[in-house]
Amino acid sequence: MIKLVLTDLDNTLIAHEPGAPFDEAVITDEGLAAIRALLDAGVHFGPSTGRGPASMAQTFRDQAWAYASGAYANGQLIYVDNRVAHEEWCSAEVLQRVADIVDEQPYGIMVIFNLENDQASWGVSRNPEKIAAYSGRRFVSRVEPCVTAPSMKTIIRMGTDVTNTPILRNLLAAEVPELDFVMPSPNAAVIDITPKGYGKGDGVRIMAETLGVGLDEVAVFGDADNDLSMLQAVPNSIAVANASEAAAAAARWHIGDACEQSVAKAMAEIAEASARGELPAFMQ
Repeated sequence: MIKLVLTDLDNTLIAHEPGAPFDEAVITDEGLAAIRALLDAGVHFGPSTGRGPASMAQTFRDQAWAYASGAYANGQLIYVDNRVAHEEWCSAEVLQRVADIVDEQPYGIMVIFNLENDQASWGVSRNPEKIAAYSGRRFVSRVEPCVTAPSMKTIIRMGTDVTNTPILRNLLAAEVPELDFVMPSPNAAVIDITPKGYGKGDGVRIMAETLGVGLDEVAVFGDADNDLSMLQAVPNSIAVANASEAAAAAARWHIGDACEQSVAKAMAEIAEASARGELPAFMQ
């Protein structure tokens, strides 16, 4: 039976209208009810997301019980029952190399976030044109002053420039092989920066080990290429119908589209089956 459920958020558990800001979408009543059913059945639940815990209050409509556990920043910051279970971070020295490369390009800006305070973020640039273009953001000239706590996440924002996002991603991957550069969605003009070889799959394994749960007792849901390591980490991996080709191929099981609340429905089935000590029908 399933004892731990982890799910990506954007366009997996939570559907997004095309062109709408990702941080404005929130979980539905059906989604919250499914999480409550999992917890009542003794199944741990957590989001597995590129975002930080500070943004979860809005996403989960201030229902803190729904995200007491989770793998944040693509698994770099892991919470289990409201306690930090693991942290994995990039060095300021290597991140500075990334900032310098991005500063030389006509597009993109490095942004550093404090994962525990969504209001605390900094743009990193010495390029006057980029600073002017992002006039509403606080800027620093170097990475080092910002990386004062472990719970920091670094991304590259591309504005609305989806076309050049993979071009810059590929350039950074070639120039800074010590890190991984991941596009969380083909429709998001964002590049996530993570330690080399570390991803959501590591977060899944660490959470399972912390909880004493076998990987065959974990179910994960995903839709995008940054979910690949998670989908490949466990036998019971599930892709939504709107998943990328690679994510769909990596998943063992397949359900409906995110806009149809398919993950919420599947989690409710898992809760009902786990209460009986069984696997849900769609996993048999």
